[in-house]
Amino acid sequence: MAVTARDDMPRAARRPRLIGLIYPILLVVATIGLSAAGLSGTSVGVITASAATGTPDPALVAGTPRGVRADEWQIATPLIVAQSHHGWSPISADSIGTHDVTVIPDVPTTDWSTFFKPWDVPMLTLDVEHGFALRWWMMSLILLLGAYVLLLALTDRTAIAVLFSLALWLSPFFQWWYVPSSLDTVGMGMLSVGAFLYSLRASSAPRRVAWLALAAYSAIGFGLLFYPPFQIPTALVLGVVGACYVVGHWGELGVTTRKLIIDLAALAIVIGGTLGAFYLHSRSTIVAIDGTVYPGHRRVSGGGTSLLQLLSAPFGLTLARHGTSLPAALNQSEISSFVFLGPFALLQMQRVRLKEFARRWRLLLVGTAAVFITITAWYLISLPPVLASLLLLSRVEARRAILGVGLGGILLMAIFCAAEFDKEPPGQSSADHRPRAWDDRQQRIVTGAVACGGLAFGMYFWAGRSLRQFAPGLGLSLWKAGAMSLAAAVVVFLISARKVIWGGLALVLLGAVISVPVNPLYQGLGPLMSSPILSTFTRVASKPPDSAHRAWLSFGLSNLNPVLVASGLETLSAPSFYPNAKAWGILGPKHANVWNRYAGLLFVPAPRGAPPDLEVIGSLKAAVQITIDPCGSAAGRLGVGFVVSASPLTYSCLRLDTKTTFEGTPTYIYNRSAMSS
Repeated sequence: MAVTARDDMPRAARRPRLIGLIYPILLVVATIGLSAAGLSGTSVGVITASAATGTPDPALVAGTPRGVRADEWQIATPLIVAQSHHGWSPISADSIGTHDVTVIPDVPTTDWSTFFKPWDVPMLTLDVEHGFALRWWMMSLILLLGAYVLLLALTDRTAIAVLFSLALWLSPFFQWWYVPSSLDTVGMGMLSVGAFLYSLRASSAPRRVAWLALAAYSAIGFGLLFYPPFQIPTALVLGVVGACYVVGHWGELGVTTRKLIIDLAALAIVIGGTLGAFYLHSRSTIVAIDGTVYPGHRRVSGGGTSLLQLLSAPFGLTLARHGTSLPAALNQSEISSFVFLGPFALLQMQRVRLKEFARRWRLLLVGTAAVFITITAWYLISLPPVLASLLLLSRVEARRAILGVGLGGILLMAIFCAAEFDKEPPGQSSADHRPRAWDDRQQRIVTGAVACGGLAFGMYFWAGRSLRQFAPGLGLSLWKAGAMSLAAAVVVFLISARKVIWGGLALVLLGAVISVPVNPLYQGLGPLMSSPILSTFTRVASKPPDSAHRAWLSFGLSNLNPVLVASGLETLSAPSFYPNAKAWGILGPKHANVWNRYAGLLFVPAPRGAPPDLEVIGSLKAAVQITIDPCGSAAGRLGVGFVVSASPLTYSCLRLDTKTTFEGTPTYIYNRSAMSS
């Protein structure tokens, strides 16, 4: 009986297994359960006085709110709550001038593009607190499902797909960088490539179209995330992996060149047309962002990174507990990483002789190894400028390329494990049932696994000792460094020795220990929605000097600013995602190189009559300090009608309305006379 190419394919490639559906169902059930309870991992608890005094916060179910997660609790979450007061408008009046926020992945809107951002859809359909909780877990769900679909397509092994998708999600990098631009860049990218690969396997036209539709939808969502430092390394890794899979499995897939061209052309038309329509729709905003000094004009060289970041993963629990002792430029988020699996997959590939693998695995392994090595080289030592520009890596700050290093390494190890299971000795077909001569090969695998485990222990123990010396405040003793290094070495040994189930379970357990404590478990958004000072803001704002002066100006209240933003009142203290040139020109055109960037804003009162002064501050150059006279013409032209300050102000145009406290901090709220403008 003749055997067709499709008959030669693994059973999982021909039809999904029922057991393969259990994992996604469990993920969806967990997402719904946590969201229904209003639980999320937000760090808004930092705002409350209990965070400073140590008194119990009834909304804190477990863990510790993280002050270092300012991008979440101080920027993204308050803006989400503010949007609920404005009907999820695509235009925001917060910060300096109005802004189109459809390009900002952290700000949900009613714009049509939100259809391609599934993590934002819950905000438009549920109450704020439950919508926020579902949004929080949707970010994880997309990563987990995307990784599962791609890994299942690549390996045809449910256990590998489940374990390695969980291990990827539990990487410290994703838990510290818990934003759509990290989790969903990878999740939507993996889902798109995985869905496309399944479309090539589809047994009927409707299934093929459904998979292609999912691939197109996910690719559009990936494109709309607008964070090149993460999108570029992700696209490089997934593009190479997908192409190598198609070429290597060409005969088994039974795909014709004509069919492939038609599918790719259809995807290009749908994806390109949709993204093109969005570009035309938001062209002025995209041009403004691309024209900024930071990040638009930024072009970087590779290398210059810290090996401590690359090898910090096993010490995640210590970093979560005591990482505030790290320098600002190397905080817990900046030092977060992945369990480093790529080098050990490379070592084992050499030990077991790559030529003994079937062609479909050889091409996939070589391609994945090549892109992993390329991005790792960019991360550690840089690349020739021409190659870096060609690969667009010149737009990727080296330390951000850690995402490509981690993703490439995990995929490489997962593919290697699957290839090992599928290994056929040379000259022996799948129908040949004679005993296989595994002795020599098994010896090479075991000795290689011992070498991998020993190398892993040495690398991580060196990192632990260095981290201990670099930041004594971490309290990382040698025995703790040794214990965590040994745990990582055991994981590497088990996976490298083909004990994939045990090794995968150990990797997931290690990931849970080093990553789960990063995010607290917090119920609701009380600090932003139920603070007593909100009623005061509303009362004062109800009587503006006139219709042109309704904006709030805040001096020296970093913890109050998120509450002010979340109130829905117009405030200048919100972050500037991109500059509104006309509005910023009020503060002085000569400062264009200062304000023409993404930045948080810090306002400082200037002497009466002094002109505004702007200065870039912070080690990351991502904050602008604005020294301004609240009674000056610039403040008037920016529409300032109210001023709130941590200390009393003595300006002729300001009339004290309320003296109160916010979480134990004195707070002075002033009405500003419009006549002074």
